[in-house]
This record gives sequence, structure tokens and C-alpha cells, in this order.
Amino acid sequence: MLIVCGSLSGAPGVSTTAVGLAAQWPGGRALLVEADPSGGVVAARFGLAQQPGLTSLAASTRHGGGVESIAEHLQGLPLGIEAVAAPGSADTAAGSVTVLGRHAATALRGVAGVVVADVGRLYPGTPAAGLLPAADAVLLLAAPATEYLDHVDARMPWLREVTRPGVLGLALAGPGSYPAGEIAARLGAPVWAVLPRDRWGAGVLTGRLAGRAWQRTRLVRALRDLAATLHQQVTHRNEAESGVVSR
Repeated sequence: MLIVCGSLSGAPGVSTTAVGLAAQWPGGRALLVEADPSGGVVAARFGLAQQPGLTSLAASTRHGGGVESIAEHLQGLPLGIEAVAAPGSADTAAGSVTVLGRHAATALRGVAGVVVADVGRLYPGTPAAGLLPAADAVLLLAAPATEYLDHVDARMPWLREVTRPGVLGLALAGPGSYPAGEIAARLGAPVWAVLPRDRWGAGVLTGRLAGRAWQRTRLVRALRDLAATLHQQVTHRNEAESGVVSR
């Protein structure tokens, strides 16, 4: 199962959300893959090395073969999850993401039961575009304000062309002046979550704060609910597509 997290405008907290989803995935933590062509932040935020990570994973799949051992490319985060961290250099990261996009099914979708990929800002021509057709869900982070929603609205036709039917949905970065139902109707995509503004929860998920009570913060609880929603929807869709009836 591949969950892609991205945005279309601004900095609404894509990386923070991806880390939280991986840490709170139902039934066990998911694998976090930082596939942002503009460069990664996870290594810097959590004090990780630049290697191994995205560059080594891309090199192992460059010739189209499957990943022999994903463990060789992983580093542990203090939140109890494992991550494929991207290099800070945009040039290096973009090249690695391009390679992974050519082999998304084997290099990402098939390396773990659940993969949460942070692709940063999405736009036509992004190196991360190759990951979108393989995604089981594409979660768009957006601030609930007109200037940001206009960007989402303008690029929805492009996103629908490059993704599977029914995989697009939104998470709003904080409450706004527009109700979630109105936003969903305008964009033609469901709003899966409205994430609270929570400095403590965001601080933990970005490596700035620590504490044993982090899973009880408002943001982490909201991301746990969002992870459950995504898990349920993707599972039901995949079962329907394969002809399996849930009981």
C-alpha cells in the first residue's frame, strides 16, 4: 500500500503529516520514504546521516530490478519508525526521485506493507510525478484559505490525469473560514481530515521536542484518525477492485 503526501502551494506541513501518519498507522507503523525532489528535512530534524537513504535506494533500483533488502536503506527515528531519508541537496534528491518514479511499483509500493511517501510540492513536471500512478491514496495538504485552495482547484485536472480514480483527498491544515463540506464540493475531492494547530504535537513530529506523552497530543490524535480513515478506504477499494467482498 502506497500513501503519497504532498501539497500544491505554501508549506502546510507535508513532512510533519507524513511522519505522523507513518508513526500512527493502524496495525503497526508504516515505512516513511522521503521522496521530496527539493531535498529532505528528516535527516536534519532528527539528527540522521545523509546515507543510507533515498540515494542508495534509487541506486539499487536504477536498472529496474527489485529491492533486495530495504533494510540497507533505512534509519530509525526516535518516534519508533524507520525512514528512507532524502539528501538535503535538491539536485541529488531530484535525480533519486526520478529513478524511483520509473520503478515505483517495485521500489516503493512493494518494499513494505505500507509506505508513506512525502513528495513535497506537486506540480506538472515534478520528478515525483512518476510515483502518483502507483499510489493507493494521494493526500493533499492545504491551508483552508482562498489563495491556497485556488492552486488546488487549478491543478486538480492534472492530478486526476496522473492518478488512479478515487485516490485523491485533502487534509486541511487548521480550521478556516470555509467549511470542509464546501471545500470538498468545490474541489470534487473528499476532505479526509482537518488537522488542528498544535505546537507541541508538531514539535515532536519535527524533532524539536520530546516527551512520553506525544501520542496524546491533539495533532497526533488527529493523524491517528486520518491514518485509520486512509487504511479503511484503501483496503475497501483494493478489495472491490480485486473482487473480494469484506465480511
